[in-house]
Amino acid sequence: MTQRLGIRKSLDELEREAWAPKPSMLETPAVMVKLDTDGKMIISDSRSRVSLNGIWQMVWDGTEAERLDLSVPWEDSIPANVPCSVHTALYEAGIIPDPTVGLNDKTAREYSYKTWWLKKEFLWEDGCRADQLFFEGICHYGKVWLNGHYLGEHKGMFGRPVFDAAPYLQRKNTLIVKIENSPARPQPMSDYMDNDEGWHDGVVINCVYGWHYACLPSRGIWAPAGLEEKGPACYSEKPLVSCGDTHEGIVDICLKIHGKCGKTIISGVVEGKNHDGKGGSFSYEAELTREEQVVHLRTRIEEPKLWWPVNMGEQNLYTLRLSVKTEQGDVQYFDTTFGMRTIEMGPLPGGPYEDKHNWTFIVNGRPTFIKGTNWCTLDVLLRFDRNLYHRFLSLAKDQNIQLLRAWGGGMPESDLFYDLCDELGIMVMQEWPTCWDSQKDQPFGELEETVLVHMPRLRNHPSLIMWCGGNESARADGEAMDMMARYAFELDGSRGFHRTSPWGGALHNYSTYWDMQDIDVSLNLRSHFMGEFGMASAPNHRSVLRYVPAEEAEQWPPSRFGSFGHHTPRFNQLEPDDMAHLGKRVPEFCAGDTMESFIWGTQMAQATAVRHTLEAYRCRWPESTGICYYKLTDVYPACSWSTIDYYGVPKLSYYAIKDSYQPLHACILFSSMRVEEDVRLPVYLLDDAGSLEGKTWSVKVRAYDENLKVFREAVYSGRDSANVTWLGHLPVNASEAGDGPVLLTTEVYAEGEKVDDTFYWLNYQKKQGCLLTLPRTVITCHTEPGHAVISNTGNMPAVGVTVECPKKDMEFVTGSSMFWLNPGEVKRVAVSHTENLEIRAWNAPETI
Repeated sequence: MTQRLGIRKSLDELEREAWAPKPSMLETPAVMVKLDTDGKMIISDSRSRVSLNGIWQMVWDGTEAERLDLSVPWEDSIPANVPCSVHTALYEAGIIPDPTVGLNDKTAREYSYKTWWLKKEFLWEDGCRADQLFFEGICHYGKVWLNGHYLGEHKGMFGRPVFDAAPYLQRKNTLIVKIENSPARPQPMSDYMDNDEGWHDGVVINCVYGWHYACLPSRGIWAPAGLEEKGPACYSEKPLVSCGDTHEGIVDICLKIHGKCGKTIISGVVEGKNHDGKGGSFSYEAELTREEQVVHLRTRIEEPKLWWPVNMGEQNLYTLRLSVKTEQGDVQYFDTTFGMRTIEMGPLPGGPYEDKHNWTFIVNGRPTFIKGTNWCTLDVLLRFDRNLYHRFLSLAKDQNIQLLRAWGGGMPESDLFYDLCDELGIMVMQEWPTCWDSQKDQPFGELEETVLVHMPRLRNHPSLIMWCGGNESARADGEAMDMMARYAFELDGSRGFHRTSPWGGALHNYSTYWDMQDIDVSLNLRSHFMGEFGMASAPNHRSVLRYVPAEEAEQWPPSRFGSFGHHTPRFNQLEPDDMAHLGKRVPEFCAGDTMESFIWGTQMAQATAVRHTLEAYRCRWPESTGICYYKLTDVYPACSWSTIDYYGVPKLSYYAIKDSYQPLHACILFSSMRVEEDVRLPVYLLDDAGSLEGKTWSVKVRAYDENLKVFREAVYSGRDSANVTWLGHLPVNASEAGDGPVLLTTEVYAEGEKVDDTFYWLNYQKKQGCLLTLPRTVITCHTEPGHAVISNTGNMPAVGVTVECPKKDMEFVTGSSMFWLNPGEVKRVAVSHTENLEIRAWNAPETI
C-alpha cells in the first residue's frame, strides 16, 4: 500500500517500511528530568588510560619465529611515529622518496605488498587499571602479540579491535603487531600504470587503490592505540543525545544498558561549550532488572542557544557529562558535545513523491537552499592533523559552504573533522566506504563493524545530518545495504538514510569533462538535488612545481608518461588520455603553449563550468533544494576537480564559487556562453540569509564590450526581498557582442552601500586569449594591518583582480580574489599576510 488516508508517501517512507527497522531509542517512552540550575554538580572522569602512540620500531618481511623472538633485537628496523601509514614512516626514514612527487608512487606502492611488523616497548605501572588494549585503526589485517602471547587478529581498516591484556601485562612490555598484505589484487591497467581491485575484498579508503589519482594501498597503525579500562559487567553503550524541539529546548538522552545493574544512578551536567548560555545538572535513579534495557531521559534547557549552519546564525554548542553508577559500585563516564538544532527533510513542491526523496532541507524549522561540495580524504599517506583539517574546513566556511558530502571513496571521518564542522557550522552527509555496489563484494562483517563502531561515535554531532550507504551504486541493494539502513534508524533515528548518491531525485553529471561536451551542457543541468558535477583543472603553478621534478618543470608540452600527466585522474594512460580531457577547453581561453598558460586555461574552464550551474540551481529554489559541486579537496597532488589543491592552495574556481555562494548575491543566468543571437538574460537577487529585511536595496547590472565600454545597463530597486527574487531580463544583442568577449557585472546596494558584486565573461571563444588582451588599466596596492587596499587608478575597469601571496600560499587567506574594480574604485581586502603580496588583473600588470 502506498496510500495512507489518500496521502502519498515519500520514497523515504516507503524505503523505511521495506527495511522494517526496530524502534530507535528515541521512540521508547521518555522520563522527564528537570535541570537544576542552582546547584553545581561536578562529574570528573577518573578512568585510567595509557597512550601507545609515538615511536614504534618497524620492519618488513621475516618469519613469525624471527620477529617474535623477544631476545633478538630488530636491528633492521626503522622508526614509525604511530599513528601513521607505513609509507609515511618509510618516507620519513629516507627509505623511499616522497610518494607524492613525480612517479615515486610506483616505488612506494611496492611496499604496500609486503608483510609489516611493528613493535612497541612500554612500561606499565603496577596497579594501573588500564589493561585492555585497543586500536582505533589498523590497516588492514593485523595480528597482535603481547610479551610473546598471541592476543588475536582483526580485519578491517575502520574497526576498533580490543584485546584483554590483563593476564600478560608486566612492568616492562613488548607489543608486536603483524600487518599482512591484505586486501590486495594488484593488476596492470597498462604497461605504464598499475591498478588494485583489492579494495573490493576489504573495507578501506578505496580512492587510493588506483582509480582516483594514486595507487598506494594503505597499510599501518593509522589511528591512535593504547590501553584503557575494561568496562564493567553491567555497562552502558555510548549515549545518544538529540535535540527534540529547539523552541522548547527539549533534549533527549538515551542509554542502552546491559546487565542486571539494579539501582543505577544516572547523573548529568549540561553546559554551554562555546557560550555562557543556561545549563544545569540532573540525577535520575533507575531500577535495571533486565539483561538489556533502554533508559530514555528528556530534559529542557532554558533559553536554548541554537546551532546554525554557515551564514544562517551562530554555532552554539553544549557539552553533556554523564556518569552511570550501578548498585555494584561500577561507574562509567561519558563526555559528548551536542547542539540545539533540528534538521528535517521535507517534501518537494507538490510532494511527497513515491519515487523521490524528501529533498527540502528544513533547518531549525526554516526551509532553505543548501550550498555544498564533496569532501575527499585529505592525504594518501594518512597524515591527519588538526592544522590540516582546519586549513581546508576554514577555507570551506569562507567559501560559504554549508554542506559537505563525505563521499564513499573515503572514510568515516575523524573526530577532528566533525569537531571542526560543529564549530564552523558545516553540515555533513556521511557515506560509508562503498562505491559502485561494492557492498555486494566487501566482507559483510567488516562493513557491519564499521557501522557499529562509527555510528555511535558520530551520531551526537550537530553537523552530521544524514547517513548514506555509499557512492554511485546502480542498484544500491543487498544484505549489506539493508544492514546499513536498519542501523541508521535503530542506532540513531534522528537523521535520514539514503542508499546512495545519486538516488531519488539527485543527479551526478560529468558530461563536460569525461564526455568532453560543451560547457553549455553544465549550464543547463536540472535536478532537485545535485550530488556531483564538475570540471577538472590543474593546481596553481607553484603547487605543480612541488610535485613535478625540476628536470620536467620546463618541458612543455609534457611527455605522455611524465609526471605532469601521471598526476591526473586516470594517470594519462587511457584513451582518450587525461591531457585530452584537460586540454579540451584550454584553447577557448588561451593558447596553452606554456605550463602557466595551460594551468590558467584549465582553471578558467573549471570556474566557468561550475559557477553558473550553482547559481542556476539557487535560482530554481524551491524546485531545486541544494547542490554539491565536485569537489573541495584532494587525496593526492593532481590535476583534479578540487577547488583547493592537495597543498591547501585555492584555485581561481574557489573564488568564483565563493561569489556564487554568497548569501546575498545578484546573478545573471546563461543558457550558453556564446552570443550567437539576440538574448534576454534573466537577472535574480538571492538573499537566503534575509539580510535585506527592512532595508531598501538596488541592483545595478552592466554589459561591456571588448573595449570595456558599457553597451547595456539596468537598475532594479526595492525594499525587503525574498529568498529568490526575479528582477527582469537584460537584453544582449548579437550585433553588440560582435566577435569579442562580453563582460557583465552586478552590484548590490543596501541603504546606499555596496554589499555584493561579481562579474561574468562570455563570448570569449571567438578570439583566443581575448580575456587577456582587454584595454589596459593600472592598479596599485598598499597594506594596512590585516588588509590590502587595492585601487584602480586607470580609466578602464580592472578585470579579474587576484590577490596572492606565493611565498606563503599554503597558509595565505584572502577575503576576496578574482574580482572587478571600476575605474577609481578602492577595495579593502582582508588578508592573513601583508608581505610579499602579488596583485594583478587580466588587464593590469602585477603590483605589490
